[in-house]
Amino acid sequence: MTPVRSAWRLIGGVGLRRAPVWIGMAAIVAMSWYYLVRMDRAQSAMHGGASAHAGMAMGGDGVSGLLTAFGMWAVMMMAMMLPTVAPSAAVFSSLSARRNPARTNGATAVYVAGYAASWIAFAAPAALMQWSLTYALLLDPMARSTSTMLSAAILLAAGVYQWLPLKSACLSRCRTPLAFFMANWRDLRSGAFWLGLRHGGYCVGCCWALMAAMFAVGAMSLAWMGLIMLLVLSEKVIPASWRFDKALGLALVAAGLWIAAGI
Repeated sequence: MTPVRSAWRLIGGVGLRRAPVWIGMAAIVAMSWYYLVRMDRAQSAMHGGASAHAGMAMGGDGVSGLLTAFGMWAVMMMAMMLPTVAPSAAVFSSLSARRNPARTNGATAVYVAGYAASWIAFAAPAALMQWSLTYALLLDPMARSTSTMLSAAILLAAGVYQWLPLKSACLSRCRTPLAFFMANWRDLRSGAFWLGLRHGGYCVGCCWALMAAMFAVGAMSLAWMGLIMLLVLSEKVIPASWRFDKALGLALVAAGLWIAAGI
């Protein structure tokens, strides 16, 4: 059973019984994007469009700036990455329904919470990187690199990572959640959270370099947030035989070399 087919089965028929989970996920994603859009408009109005997200990028000096950056990355991760849990959540929900139909909604919600927790944890080092680079004047208010050398290095590193065995190992678990669940299944809600946390960890291992690449193009850009979300979801649902991840790696390397050639 592929993730796409599992998700399709849940949309109709038996999936209707689990509608509260999907509605809740959609609400969180919608609120996250709404918040990001409102912040984008507010900063654009405040700074005349020239320094949008300036407050989001730092939010002040010292600890306050770091906490603001962490909060923004946490919201970004919910907006960008929560939609990508749908394929594995669909498979988890199907398996959970076979073992205990009465608790499927609760278990699925806890699984999603575990997955979200892994990405909220990722927000901490991402925020620290943004805060450090901004303090060093290597990022502009859109959290975009001001150094062509840094931009080239980030894109080259992200492209090379797409070809590494670690990337392939993490992506294989994201593409085949059924195999992951069959090998690691745990009952009870604590088990559901652990499964979500661990599967989310593989997703972080799979996608962290793509997230880092945002610093080369503008981590606070709504357009790039949406594009990265689509790329991550595509990697999970497009058949491995298409080698989409490898093609994406080549594109990132080419972009890095193009920028480096202009130095």
